[in-house]
Amino acid sequence: MLLMLACGVLLAVGVVLTLRWSGERVRSPHRPEALVARPSTASVTPAALAASDPATVASDADPWMSRHAAGLRLYVWWATVFTCIGTLSGLLITGAGGRLVMRLLAATTPEATGRGTEAQAIVGEISAGGTLGYLVFGALPFAFASAALYLLVEPWLPRGRLGGPAFGLILLVGVSPFVDPLRPENVDFDVVGPGWLSVLAFAALSVLHGAFLAALAGRVSRSLPLVTRDRWAGPMAPLVAAVVLFPVGIVLAAGAVIAFLLPRALPWFLELRASRSGVLVGRVLLGVAVLAALPAFVSAVFSIVQR
Repeated sequence: MLLMLACGVLLAVGVVLTLRWSGERVRSPHRPEALVARPSTASVTPAALAASDPATVASDADPWMSRHAAGLRLYVWWATVFTCIGTLSGLLITGAGGRLVMRLLAATTPEATGRGTEAQAIVGEISAGGTLGYLVFGALPFAFASAALYLLVEPWLPRGRLGGPAFGLILLVGVSPFVDPLRPENVDFDVVGPGWLSVLAFAALSVLHGAFLAALAGRVSRSLPLVTRDRWAGPMAPLVAAVVLFPVGIVLAAGAVIAFLLPRALPWFLELRASRSGVLVGRVLLGVAVLAALPAFVSAVFSIVQR
């Protein structure tokens, strides 16, 4: 009971933050000056120097602030945003929310108590170990994958408060029938239910997940500064979560090496995806992906509801 109460509190916090920060959009940081073509030193005025990135002004004298380090700084900013939204959405929405949905479905099917699930859990048994296992192997991997996808497609989503829920619907239609939570092959739908409640609960959680990602990403991006030589501990602190979740940490470390070796690659890609043609192509790709997955989604819903 205490565990479910904690999950309820965490989910409530997620809902409150979503409502408070709804409508926020990701605000990319100013590109470090070292990644921008600049005039020769002789033509740079004192006023221009004063307006420049302080980390870049010293770049000629400090190798740490070279063009490659500037590319790494920009990458670290995006990696930190990704880690923040992935970790918090995994804890508050897919973690706590998903656990509550499972408990709801178990409570509405009392005759299933004591039966096993696909994940080798026991229906009706509430344990810290089972919840931790679901969080580590289910909720957080999904949250990090969806966080990465959100940051990729964010410019292609509707503006304003509709962007986050729209992304949640895209996940629901395009992912849930093939991976989870609406995979029709999942035998758990034969154990707990009813099917219509399963579909409604997971659909609501998916929409909330998308809305939370959008709200949190916008809020974090608005307040997170670029790393500098004198200011790095605070902006980089959320990356500790990626170290604890070592598979994510390995991926981010590999990305950091690429960003350092190819410092202009990330800025080029970010500009391309947010350009007018990039947004048009991206929205077409999203539309095609949703339409392609729609038959499988409809089939999965009918399969689950009829059980």
